[in-house]
Amino acid sequence: ATNTTMSFMQQLWKRAGAAYRADVGARLASRGLMYEDILIETADVKLALSRLPAEVLNAREQRLKRALVLSSQQRYLPDAVAEKIDPWQPYLAPYLNEIESSKKEFVQLEK
Repeated sequence: ATNTTMSFMQQLWKRAGAAYRADVGARLASRGLMYEDILIETADVKLALSRLPAEVLNAREQRLKRALVLSSQQRYLPDAVAEKIDPWQPYLAPYLNEIESSKKEFVQLEK
C-alpha cells in the first residue's frame, strides 16, 4: 500500500474512533455514568476499588444505582444534567496504574 492509502486509512480510523468515543460518552452521560464505572471487575479493578476513598466509592455506587433505575424506567437524565458529566474523567486509573506498577516491580524483584 502506498503512503497516501495508509494515510487515508489512518485518518478514516481516527475519525471513526472519535465518532465512536463521542457516541459512547453521550450514552454514558445520558445515564449519569463514567467510563470507569462500567469496567469489568477483574481482580485488579476490585483491588483498585478497595483503595478508593469512601466518598469516591460512594459516588460511584450512587451513579450505578441511578443508572439502573433510569434504565429500568427507560428514562435518561435531563440534557442539562447529562451535559455537565465528563464520562472520561478518570478516578480509578491512578489506582490501577499503581497496581500495575507494583506487579511489574514484584516481577522484577523475583528475577
